[in-house]
Amino acid sequence: MQFIHEVQKNYTKKRSISYYADVLCVTPKYLSQVVHKVSGRFAGEWITDFVILEAKALLKSRKYTIQQVADMLNFANQSFFGKYFKEKVGCSPSEYQKW
Repeated sequence: MQFIHEVQKNYTKKRSISYYADVLCVTPKYLSQVVHKVSGRFAGEWITDFVILEAKALLKSRKYTIQQVADMLNFANQSFFGKYFKEKVGCSPSEYQKW
């Protein structure tokens, strides 16, 4: 529960398992194992899901450009955000917005 709480607070800024492991004073491997044992999903999957869910909501709202969404989620640039999004969702952010 502490892990999920930390992810909810920080997913827009921090996407690495090691960050959350440090906050919880455990090793990344241990954190991932415990989260998987309890939830059936790995820590990285939880982090990704929070990021992608927020990205989808922001894109669908059409209030923000793709660049603004990338900035809001603290991606280095729009290109990196686009690659990340496409890898996880299966389409580009602009294609997703059109649906």
